[in-house]
Amino acid sequence: MNDKSYSVPALLTLCVLMGASMAASSQTLVSLYHMARNQDPQFLAAQASLDAMREKPLQARAGLLPTVNLTANQTGQNGQTAFDNAPFVDRNVQSWGWTLQLTQPLLRWANWIALDQAEAQLLQAQAQSSAAHTDLVLRTVQAYFDVEVAMQSVGVAQAQLDAVGEHLALAQRGFKVGTGTVTDVHEAQAKQALGLAQRVAAVNDLAVKESELERIIGQSLRLAPVQIGDLSAASAVRPLAQWLDLAATDNAAVRAQQAALMEARHLVRKNTALHAPTLDLVANQAVSYNSGTMNSPADIANRVQSQQLALQLTVPLFAGGGTQSLVREAVALEEKVRQELDAAQRNAASQVRQAYAGVVNGLAQIDALHTAVQASRNAVESNKIGYKIGTRISPDVLSAEQQLYQSQRDFNKARFDAALQQLKLLAAVGHLQESDLQNLQSLITPIQDVQP
Repeated sequence: MNDKSYSVPALLTLCVLMGASMAASSQTLVSLYHMARNQDPQFLAAQASLDAMREKPLQARAGLLPTVNLTANQTGQNGQTAFDNAPFVDRNVQSWGWTLQLTQPLLRWANWIALDQAEAQLLQAQAQSSAAHTDLVLRTVQAYFDVEVAMQSVGVAQAQLDAVGEHLALAQRGFKVGTGTVTDVHEAQAKQALGLAQRVAAVNDLAVKESELERIIGQSLRLAPVQIGDLSAASAVRPLAQWLDLAATDNAAVRAQQAALMEARHLVRKNTALHAPTLDLVANQAVSYNSGTMNSPADIANRVQSQQLALQLTVPLFAGGGTQSLVREAVALEEKVRQELDAAQRNAASQVRQAYAGVVNGLAQIDALHTAVQASRNAVESNKIGYKIGTRISPDVLSAEQQLYQSQRDFNKARFDAALQQLKLLAAVGHLQESDLQNLQSLITPIQDVQP
């Protein structure tokens, strides 16, 4: 089997991928985030929900302001009437009227509490919108990093396939000149077939990761291969206890549940206030006209103009037990929301602990992998020298090169993971901002320009 049957198509595929990536090299993490803000349906739905909730306080405030209604009517009545055994005569009676009424609530405790409830609902929606924004940032960064790692996995698979191809060529030449065996050739061919399968799997994984990014930003893009610089300057400097304190109050999900608890308490007060009397000021002006009646032998038209100003007091006495049921329901809902708030605080603390451990352990892993890359690079050079002087064989060089490729890929992936954990830590305490993406972007460089 000729090694070119594998390496040439593989190289062509890699060139296509790299060429498309270089064409989109101007796309940065921040620009992808801006695209996601304008295109991600999940985030846009959250923003629309917030816009809808901004109307709640206005609707509740309307219950405290006067209402004005105008009603009008016009009727006509045709018939025949007879009086004192006289013949029936045709009668046509016309009437019309209108009433303009103003009602100003003076004492309605439930309406005042409804305004407090609506403002609590708006606070909850704002916290949920903040959580949606944080989720968008993390999803965009995660998708971006996944694509980058997948691209580098394709590069590693291609480099390993090329190295195996060189080893196969050496084994075939050695077999021809009698310095090698057919077993060496078969082993090299098996490794090449395995390498090709691994490269195909890596290319497929890259397509999956790119489709996920496309789902968020709304269009298909090829990204340039990049790597992240030193993350030590951007590492978590606060003790874990301080991060936990921040999460208990500033986490977006916690703030949303705190607002929900406030709303639930207002609901209890509002339903309780349904027992209270209400007092309204009612003013109206009415005009009516009637040309006569069917019951009178004479058509005597009349027109009436009237004004009325009154205080209307309503005292609830009994509503079939419905009001008491509403109060009990609201109390149960308040307890439900209180438990959900406790769950949100615990979940926020768990997120902080996981992200904090991810940052600390990630930085330690980066240091270890940096040493591994340096050691692997030295091992490759040593094996190449040993191969030239006869103390090492070709598989030794191949194994060392494969180890170097994997170490470089793992080193870059560890930096991506640590950077993502730092963002998750900021998100867990509700402090993740666009400026954090800009700071991270300053550490991202083209992978061909910076060596670990």
